Order: sequence, then C-alpha cells, then structure tokens
Amino acid sequence: MPKQDGEVVVEKNSVNFSWKLIMADDKTIDYVIIHELAHIKQHNHSKKFWNIVESIMPDYPEQKKKIKNFR
Repeated sequence: MPKQDGEVVVEKNSVNFSWKLIMADDKTIDYVIIHELAHIKQHNHSKKFWNIVESIMPDYPEQKKKIKNFR
C-alpha cells in the first residue's frame, strides 16, 4: 500500500495507488497516474521529471495543488 497517493516499485515493475484516489476527480487521478509513470523514466523530482509531466499534462501545477488539498 502506498504511503501517499501512489508509488512505483521498479524492482517489481508495478505501480500502486491509494484507495483514497477513488474520491478524487478524474483530472486529479490522471495527474497522480502521470506523476507515478514519469518516475519510471526519472526516479526523482528533478527538472527533467517535471518536464515529462508537463509534456503530458501542461496544467499539472493546478492538479498538484488539488492533490495536496485532497490529502
């Protein structure tokens, strides 16, 4: 079970999500999925990581704020 909204377990080739995400809106869920999948290419929160996220979801800062409020 992930400690936050989601997690990537590279060794197991798996992505796990918190059950609480079912209460979030679709766009917020999309953000969490994109965020976790971006960690497959970039294992940190560097500029490269955020560029990957932004290339898929240009409005990610708005979704990032929503997920912080969701917790």
